[in-house]
Amino acid sequence: MSEEHDRWQRLIRGLRDGDQHVAFEFWDQYGEALHRLADNNLAPGLRRRVGPEDVVQSACRTFLRRAMGGEFQLNDSDGLWRVLCAITLTKIREQARFHKRQRRSLGQEQALGEAADNSEVFDPADPKPTPAEAVAFSDYFTELLASLEDDERRVVELKLQDLTNEQVADQLGTSERTVRRVVKRVQARLAELLTGE
Repeated sequence: MSEEHDRWQRLIRGLRDGDQHVAFEFWDQYGEALHRLADNNLAPGLRRRVGPEDVVQSACRTFLRRAMGGEFQLNDSDGLWRVLCAITLTKIREQARFHKRQRRSLGQEQALGEAADNSEVFDPADPKPTPAEAVAFSDYFTELLASLEDDERRVVELKLQDLTNEQVADQLGTSERTVRRVVKRVQARLAELLTGE
């Protein structure tokens, strides 16, 4: 009894403290059972968009965040399991509500080749631009770069090197928030050029 109580207290304390080893132990103990619970409760239509692993990961993140905040008073493993089940089932209901809303509605999905009049055949989208589109984009981008201030141009050049906003801010000696604002401003200008507005 005492050993089980000590193990339980260590688990709860570790979860509240954000101990990674305890989080792995928690996952080993409850992950598979939660996956089965989610798998058994996901409707077939919803399953096309959301897998049981997505639900379980979201439920575990929510539980661990709230446990670290000290929101739960859990006396034993049965209480913990009830909380985990409640969070998991709530996540499934939230996903179902989200995917049944208006334009996202599962009822509006249509399999390829099942158009109402069977006349539409969908070709897969080609991820690459045509040569003409690539040239046009290059022209727009060159025009955009020419219109930028020096500091904006430096931000764009660094972002094109796949640097994060934080890395760009460090190199330019400015704040990450400033970099974010510049990027948004440049994106808006490029969108205006591309749409001709």
